[in-house]
This record gives sequence, C-alpha cells and structure tokens, in this order.
Amino acid sequence: MIALAVLAILAAVGMPSFQGIIANNRLASASNDILSGLNVAKSEAIRRNASIRFCVNPTTRAWQVVPMAGDAIRVGDLHSSVNVAGGALDTISVANNECVRFRPDGLAYSEAGLMDNGSFTLSLDETTRVIRVRTGALYAD
Repeated sequence: MIALAVLAILAAVGMPSFQGIIANNRLASASNDILSGLNVAKSEAIRRNASIRFCVNPTTRAWQVVPMAGDAIRVGDLHSSVNVAGGALDTISVANNECVRFRPDGLAYSEAGLMDNGSFTLSLDETTRVIRVRTGALYAD
C-alpha cells in the first residue's frame, strides 16, 4: 500500500512536466512543418520559374504549397492543439489563409513588395514560437 502511495505521489509530481514536454514537442513539430513547407515553396518557385504560395489556414490548421493556379504540390496539417496566426504576410492570396508568395527569384513577396517582416506565430498553452519570413531568409525564434 505504501508503494502505491509513493507511486501516486511521483506520478502527480511528474505529470505537469511530462505534459510540458509533450506541448514543446508538438510546437517544435509544427514549427518544423511550416519551415519545411516554406522551403519547399521557395525551391519550387525557383525550379519552376513561377510564383508559388505557402498558405496556412488558421482555423483548420491545414497548410499547402500551391502554384498561383493549379493543384497543391504538398499539403499537411498542424496538430489540432497548436494555434497559428500570421503577420505582415501576402494579403492578396487565398481567402481565410495566411500566405507567403515566393517568386521565381526565390524571394518572399507581399502585396507591397519584398517581404521584410512577415511571420507565423505558433502557440500552445503558454509557449510561443515565431517563424520569421524576411527577404530570402526563413528562421524560427
């Protein structure tokens, strides 16, 4: 009986940190998915010599790499517990989506021109990661 009580206490103490590890892993996985999709869109734009978009739907958490006209090149889904929001991205892309448009030169563009401060913000519980899209550079904070 004492062994079960000790086990219950250890489980109660360890459970919050285990949940934190799971949340951090989900957030890291979502960040890697978005970075991977952005890199695919960038390389496809250069390879095809055409504009390619990377779009995320904040409601469904689905993402896609898609040419300006045509079928998706690659698609994926972020974990349902991860929230995503975009900032200073392409405003003339796909309705209800946050998008980055890569032109054949491999650089990210918004409606105003070269993208110099675009971002995707991913959050889960109290943890946040920001993926920045700047002229020619993609990185996570």
